[in-house]
Amino acid sequence: MKNRVIRVMAMATALMLMLGLALAEVRTTGDVWLRTGPGLSYDSVAILKTGKSYEYLGESSVDERGVAWYKIAVGDKTGWVSSRYSELVGEAAANEEDKDDEAAPAPTEAPASQSALNAGILFSQEAPADGSEAAPEAEPVEEVREEPAQAPAPAPAPAKTVELSGYYLNNLVEAANEIGLISYRQVESEAPYQYYDNSLILAGNQQVENIVVYGGGYEVYGVSVGMNINAARACLNAAGLDYVESMNGVTYEHRATEASLFTDAKGHDSCINVWVDETGTVTEVDWSTYTG
Repeated sequence: MKNRVIRVMAMATALMLMLGLALAEVRTTGDVWLRTGPGLSYDSVAILKTGKSYEYLGESSVDERGVAWYKIAVGDKTGWVSSRYSELVGEAAANEEDKDDEAAPAPTEAPASQSALNAGILFSQEAPADGSEAAPEAEPVEEVREEPAQAPAPAPAPAKTVELSGYYLNNLVEAANEIGLISYRQVESEAPYQYYDNSLILAGNQQVENIVVYGGGYEVYGVSVGMNINAARACLNAAGLDYVESMNGVTYEHRATEASLFTDAKGHDSCINVWVDETGTVTEVDWSTYTG
């Protein structure tokens, strides 16, 4: 009788653990790489967008920097995502918090919003491309920064399509003035100062570190909203950018120059994400610098 009771209790405990894992999921707080293992040295499989939830497979690991990684299922694939750009929710999250009480404190991260309208939109990577956690994302800045002393003077909206690739890493205020962006805001992001209109966001600190096109009148290396994705790829290939696999569009990496703020192990300083709808039409172009 005693052995039977013990077996019943063991089965109940196992069932509770299974239910707990079933209720657990990992939610992305920024655009993040899905990797084959728990660390920057593992290959990247795909880019996962901000605000998506995936099944947590019950495994976590801490890399040599003390950053936690979660194993998840994405369709028929499995992989790992960094806790810097994702969060564990559900029953298993409480268990992970209990473990954190015994470990050294990890850096506090706040959710990063997806690039587009009213977004704080800078991808942040410690070692981008195949040496990164994030596929571009906004990692909030804790310290208070002063706004630029000079504000852009009012100017008319562009009358023709403006090519933006030449403004990357230029002075942010000067670029906003030249293009004619008169609206300004500050957000919690690696690129906190933003100048914008109804089609474009330029963001950064002193330099243009993030360019987001979500309407007409602008293009990046010839790619504009409303273009077919095949034509967009042809433009980016012609510009000499390096293609990276992406699940919801195409991603190209930009090769570093002497002006780059950060260079990854493969010699890239930023990436350009081209998002498309179900018809293959470009809906957004997002160019984000990597940060170390």
